[in-house]
Amino acid sequence: MKYLVANKLLLFGTVAVVCFTSCREKTTSDPIESYKNWAGELPPKNVKVIHGKYWQSAHWSKEYILYLELQAPSSWIAQFIEQNSLVKAPENPGFPPDAPGWFNPGKDFRILKKKGFDQGSVYYEDTLAGKVFIYEVQL
Repeated sequence: MKYLVANKLLLFGTVAVVCFTSCREKTTSDPIESYKNWAGELPPKNVKVIHGKYWQSAHWSKEYILYLELQAPSSWIAQFIEQNSLVKAPENPGFPPDAPGWFNPGKDFRILKKKGFDQGSVYYEDTLAGKVFIYEVQL
């Protein structure tokens, strides 16, 4: 009986340690680290990550908020738009209220949103500068 209780406590302790140590909040303002946390890989060589801010909850479902400023070739931007099913936004949603100071697409930008259901993510393509400003939220 004594061994049964000890084994149950050991099992519970092991499960608790695994659950709680793998669930840590992530926060960074490093541009490359922000991109990597979001995309799961380093940016391609032809994409310059200028600014980034990333927050991810400690929850197992990967809730996150991302801000990125990228400089990329038009072919990369077109592929990004297609792969993410982005379409022209029907109206200007404005900038997110907690956007960092550098999150400023300029005057000539195109506003894109995901086709279908979305939680408020907005993508700004600065057509003159060849930049993309990404605000992506998954909560």
